[in-house]
Amino acid sequence: MKKTFNILILAAAVLTAAACKDGFLDRTPLDKLTEDAVFNSVGLAEAHVNSMYSVLPDFLQEGNIGCISDEGYFRYGGTSTRYIAMGSMDPDNIVYMEEGGAAHNTRTTVLNIWNRAYKYIRDMNYFISRVEAGTEIDKDPEERDRLLGEVYFLRAWIYTNMVERYAGVPMIKYTFGLDDKFGIQRNDYDYCVDEILADLDKADNLLPLKSRAGRANKVISKALRSRLTLLAASPLFNDPQNPEGGIFRGKYSQDKWTRAFDASKEAVEIAEANGYKLANTYDQIWKDVECPENIWCKFLSPLGYTVHKGQLLYPPEHYSGWSSMEPTQAMVSEYTMKNGKMWFEEGSGYDPSHPFANRDPRFYKTVAAPFYPFSYTNTDGDLKTVNLELYLLYEKKTRDDFDKTKGATKMLDYSKKPLDLGEYPSTTFYKLHKWHDPAVQISEKETGSVLYPWIRLAEIYLNYAEAAYMVGEEGICRDYINKIRDRKDVMMPHIEDSGTNLWDRLVNERRIELAFEAFRYFDVRRWKVADFYENVDLYGLFVMVLDGAKKDTVYRMPRIYDPASELNNMVYYSEGQTYDYTWLGQTYTIDYGDCAKGVMPAKKMFPANGSNYLMPIPRPEITKSEGSIIQNPGYN
Repeated sequence: MKKTFNILILAAAVLTAAACKDGFLDRTPLDKLTEDAVFNSVGLAEAHVNSMYSVLPDFLQEGNIGCISDEGYFRYGGTSTRYIAMGSMDPDNIVYMEEGGAAHNTRTTVLNIWNRAYKYIRDMNYFISRVEAGTEIDKDPEERDRLLGEVYFLRAWIYTNMVERYAGVPMIKYTFGLDDKFGIQRNDYDYCVDEILADLDKADNLLPLKSRAGRANKVISKALRSRLTLLAASPLFNDPQNPEGGIFRGKYSQDKWTRAFDASKEAVEIAEANGYKLANTYDQIWKDVECPENIWCKFLSPLGYTVHKGQLLYPPEHYSGWSSMEPTQAMVSEYTMKNGKMWFEEGSGYDPSHPFANRDPRFYKTVAAPFYPFSYTNTDGDLKTVNLELYLLYEKKTRDDFDKTKGATKMLDYSKKPLDLGEYPSTTFYKLHKWHDPAVQISEKETGSVLYPWIRLAEIYLNYAEAAYMVGEEGICRDYINKIRDRKDVMMPHIEDSGTNLWDRLVNERRIELAFEAFRYFDVRRWKVADFYENVDLYGLFVMVLDGAKKDTVYRMPRIYDPASELNNMVYYSEGQTYDYTWLGQTYTIDYGDCAKGVMPAKKMFPANGSNYLMPIPRPEITKSEGSIIQNPGYN
């Protein structure tokens, strides 16, 4: 059994002494006695490296990063997610309250990492310089190399997350001296990527092939190389329409796709050769610490402050009022039917009276939908299975009550049927099922969340498939998508498409397989399609339980636009809520006029100037640099 990896052992004092308080431009000297102690002891050196693993928090936060994409919504995200989702992100409102800004300190999206990253990078740089100069831990060369390799990997890890958000950043690989000048500038994007790859090269040479749970090893390093090279080859940073290189993107080269293909191929091969394989069940990736699919995880302590852990924050039963992630209607609509067709395609078998029936099996383990069963453990420790009867709206009404031609003029009141566990209505009428483990009782004192997967094999398969598509290897692309669809509890039909239809399938597969794992926000940006997907407003579902002659239930869902439909006469219908959606070479006009809208107080919007393709650099960092750091385009 893998043991929980505690990154805080003996490290808090070391980290406090080593980290800059206000950002990478400040110069706070380390305590010399602490330095000597750390670098004279393998145990203390390891504890110091342990602290560096927290350079990026896991994404099981209140303001989950999925809530600033088209995946989800956080109803309490006024200072953490909502302003980003509505396209109002700027260099000031992303600054955290503890740094003098307005962004919530704990309801973080883990999006603005600038200040945090450079605090840790300074510590990493100092560790590397001291160890490479020679210390007492040289007496154990195997441990010395392992720890040095881990720090090289962690520096590559945080810089990868930096260039994903900001494009070119100052690549600082040394520790400032007291007499150094601080005219720091951003490096070109290609230079940054090359420097990160150089760190991964060093990590590859120093790290063991296998490691203790949670620690970096050579397989993890190869997997990160797959992610980085795919990012650098993508249109946002490798744009044939803007071929010149610079701070904001790299110089265009088709060879970058070949580099990404080779890196992913190597990552797949080394992972499979060392026993990694797809889990038998989709939910095993977040429930099982021994899951063979998870290449690198953060293992979570079951005790302590758990407000930021998924088991408490995202449960279907809405424990004690906690709610941090509610799937959107747009996300739900992306799950194909079990036969592989979209709900709007001819021959899909979609039934508007039972809209959640016969979907991709991953849907039921990711989204909790009304009137569908879910399991939970009650306070007596008993495992219960109940129907998710979240909403009973418009009880004892007939369809005529909602017909504009019958004189109805306003929305009618509704009531809900609460669950025994303190349920209250979701804003979107969906709940998140992913990250939930029904076998573990939810408590504010103890979390049942056991891990967060930073990197898993399915992502590397999809990276490989995407790079293969871009270098003309469509057969490999199909094969690796189909490997994922062959998961034993999924077993979706094999994809046989080619050309642009295959691309549509790949985009959809990545969206479904990696749902709510902090990929979607960055995927639609690196593909340069955020201006479409993130201009679809936030919609939810309404369920009307009617007491007419047929005692029918009406699900207010998206439908194909039909100007002659009798449903357009219903009082709740709103005209103009349509979007043209292209799928497998055909364009469909999807009508959201029946759906719950106004989920977010302000309309979801991606800025017309495209500014949100990159993060703004926090204004205090621009100010401290005295103008040497250039802001990203579109931000004042």
